[in-house]
Parts: sequence; C-alpha cells; structure tokens
Amino acid sequence: MACQAPCAAPSARCRVATLEHVPRRLIGLSAVAVPAFVAAAILLPHSPEGVRGLLIGLGPLAPAIALAAWVVLVPVMFPGTVLAAAGGLAFGTVVGIVLAVAGAVLGGLAAFALGRTGARAPVERFVGRRPRLAALHGLLERRGFAAIVAARLMPGVPAGGLHYAAGVSPVRARAFAGAIAIGAVLRTAPYVVLGQGLGSGSLATVLVAGASIVLGGVAAAVLFRQLRRAAALPAAAAA
Repeated sequence: MACQAPCAAPSARCRVATLEHVPRRLIGLSAVAVPAFVAAAILLPHSPEGVRGLLIGLGPLAPAIALAAWVVLVPVMFPGTVLAAAGGLAFGTVVGIVLAVAGAVLGGLAAFALGRTGARAPVERFVGRRPRLAALHGLLERRGFAAIVAARLMPGVPAGGLHYAAGVSPVRARAFAGAIAIGAVLRTAPYVVLGQGLGSGSLATVLVAGASIVLGGVAAAVLFRQLRRAAALPAAAAA
C-alpha cells in the first residue's frame, strides 16, 4: 500500500512503499556492484608497479587476463590510469596501448550498459519534471558524441562516473562507443607510454606522454566552449 502523503518521520510502511518504486534490476545490480567495488578497492594494488607485479606472475595468459580485468574493473571505477600505466610497464608500448584502448572501450560499454539497464527509467522521470535538466538531457541527445569526447578528455573527470552518467542519458550506444574510443586513444594511451617511459627511464618518452595529456585537456576545453554555446539557447528557453 502506497503512502498518500509525505511522512514527517518515515514509518516502516513508507519505507516499504518507497522501495517498491525502486526497479528490481537496479537493486540486483547494486547487490553485485557494491561488493565488487569494495573488493577492488581493498584487495587490488593501486599503483602501476603493484598491478604490473600481478600481471608478470600470470605468464603467457597475462595479456588476456589484463584485458578481462579492464572489462571487470572499469565498471567498479578502478583507476584506468593505473591499469594503463601498468600495461605499459608489463607489456611495452604497442601491446600496452592495444590492451588499454580495447579494455577502456569494452569496460566503458559494460558500465554504460549497467547504467542504462538499471537506472535510466527513474532518471528520465526525475529529469522530465525539471526543465533545466530536461534541456541538458536534450543537449546530450543532440550533441552526445561531442559532449562525451570533451568530458573524456578533460583532466579530473572520472571515467567511471562519466560512463554511468552517459548510460542514464539519451546518448546513443553507438555514439558513446565512438566517443570513448577516441578518448581512450587520446587520454588513456598516453598513460601507457608514460608507464613505459618511467619503467625504462626514458625522459623523452615521459615528456611525449605528458604533452599528449596536456593537448587532450586543451582539446576538451575547446569542445566544452562550443557545447556551452550550443546549450545557451535551450537553457535560456528553459529559464
């Protein structure tokens, strides 16, 4: 039985009624994702050297296991920069970049699918009642590719959070996949080069990787400026 009026002090009946409106898929996904997130945070090393040590001990299967680790760990928001740098240390630049780009895309798609499967419907209902958020949602639908590329290249934006945010937005899966593939090449691959450079002691390699990261940030700033101009009209209309 649903509550007819807001509860000043939520009763057990109100709490049950609230839970009834939470999608069962979202509850099930949370039951799996939360323990996985905690396990990754506690059990795995959070330094490239530590992850490299684990990979080196796996022998010939190490590249395949590293790719699988990307797919599993990206959705639980394990730092992709650590995985990328560890790949550079363990496998060198070429193999490390291939694994990092493929892993970042596949892991990002896994997180995107989880967000879209578990939470898109309630988020759309929430956004539909708020004009400004609805305008932003519309911008993502029209310019989703550029918005995801810009956010993925921007330093300081967590990739895991971006994947889930895109999953509950109107961004199409194909546009998302293309955007994060570009982001992986321009933002994740430099950390592979950085890891390889630090491991080999090559200052030139480290400088090239650092310059690539900075250029990616500049490109993101330019894209964000263009998107703000595109968002100005919808935002004004919603005000």
